[in-house]
Amino acid sequence: MLRKPLAAILGSLFVTAVTGAAFAATPASGGADTAEKSAKLGDALTVLHAVGQWSIDLSKMADTKAKSDLVKGYAREVTTQNTDKDAKLMAVAQKHGIEVAAVDPQTEEGKSLLDRMEAEKTMLSSLEGDAFDKEYMTLVTNTQQSVIHFLEAQKATAKDPDVKRLIGDMTTTVQKRLKTAQEIMAKVYGNTI
Repeated sequence: MLRKPLAAILGSLFVTAVTGAAFAATPASGGADTAEKSAKLGDALTVLHAVGQWSIDLSKMADTKAKSDLVKGYAREVTTQNTDKDAKLMAVAQKHGIEVAAVDPQTEEGKSLLDRMEAEKTMLSSLEGDAFDKEYMTLVTNTQQSVIHFLEAQKATAKDPDVKRLIGDMTTTVQKRLKTAQEIMAKVYGNTI
């Protein structure tokens, strides 16, 4: 199945980009170290931007293809929140002088990510109504769980108080979104499989 592997990569990429941004603001001990952190941050922001756009696309699709008004409302919320987060991501990139480019399909990681995003989009595009609702909410729930797990692991190892606070705030936000997704998923599935 595609959902679990993509959910895991989304979670790790999301946190890598955000914690990378927090660490990039910390003065490095040497120029090479700063350049390496900047390059890693650029890569992470590039992937995060692509994943954010993908998520917005899927949520817009959910707004038109979903049967449940709950799923449609959730999708609209994701679209709005991710649009705002993407604007903030781009502002961070601009502040640090980092170009957010397209994901490189020539690298193994880039090709894998792009292939999986396309596969998920194709799979969801083939569904309508109740079947779409269930698959979309399953994808959302798996992704949120992966993000929370990764955020908690990162917070446990973070040393900088600002980074810990940032990760804590992010964890709270994602936990709220997951709770909502689980409630919607329980209603969408009801007593069926």
